[in-house]
Amino acid sequence: MKRFIVVFAFVLGTFFVAQAKDINIQLDSPYFDNSTTTNVSHYLGKKPVLLVFFYPDCPPCEHEAKNINKLYNEYRYKINIIGISLSRDRYDIGDFIKDLKIKYPIWRIHSKDQLKYVGGILATPTVVILDKNGNIVAKCVGKRSYKFFKRRFNNLLKGEDKPCSK
Repeated sequence: MKRFIVVFAFVLGTFFVAQAKDINIQLDSPYFDNSTTTNVSHYLGKKPVLLVFFYPDCPPCEHEAKNINKLYNEYRYKINIIGISLSRDRYDIGDFIKDLKIKYPIWRIHSKDQLKYVGGILATPTVVILDKNGNIVAKCVGKRSYKFFKRRFNNLLKGEDKPCSK
């Protein structure tokens, strides 16, 4: 019986690690003097992740960024919040960060081909919410209110998985 439990725990653990590695989106620094890269999978494992896909010159994206920025200070130790620009233009991204005084990390998508890992992005802004194991909990398209994100974050931290709704 102990052997079965050990094998079961190993298989279950391997399954969750495999799930976390399925979100393999390479990200590049938006800054000229920094060639740092990372991967979304590096943020998984300890806490949920909120991926915010945007274009810098998108008015709804700017509106949503302001709301997420407000919540960043409150939730940054509980949820990883990552902005991902679908534009590779460093000037546009820099202006977006500076003009909106963005506090959460912003990265550039390395290749749009990698968006398949989150089911593709058809419009911006799009928010993809991942649990700590890398499973997609929800995908929300369009701008959302401050109250929506606050309610969503609180539900996520309680372990309540619900689809996105206004």
